[in-house]
Amino acid sequence: MEATTQANKTLVKNLLNKLSEVRKNITWRINNTYSNGIDNTVLEIQIFEDKVQTGRIAFQLEDGHVINYRYKDLEKRIPIQIMDMLLDVIGYELDTVH
Repeated sequence: MEATTQANKTLVKNLLNKLSEVRKNITWRINNTYSNGIDNTVLEIQIFEDKVQTGRIAFQLEDGHVINYRYKDLEKRIPIQIMDMLLDVIGYELDTVH
């Protein structure tokens, strides 16, 4: 389980860094919002554009399941995995690059 958790963290951070490369004015941070210490950790990604929050994604670290999210006017579709969600966000930003 620990290897999967670490792999998920690494993949999420890499995708968020890619998002920051696509749009230089985008920053992000990850907060640990809940953990029972055994097998349930909920992380929240906050995404900012020019220091204004434009997105929030809550997901379970162990299995990558997105619990809830909002990102600009991106259409909501649940259930979704965190990797798919971040790829959707990157795709959205690539489509809107001026």
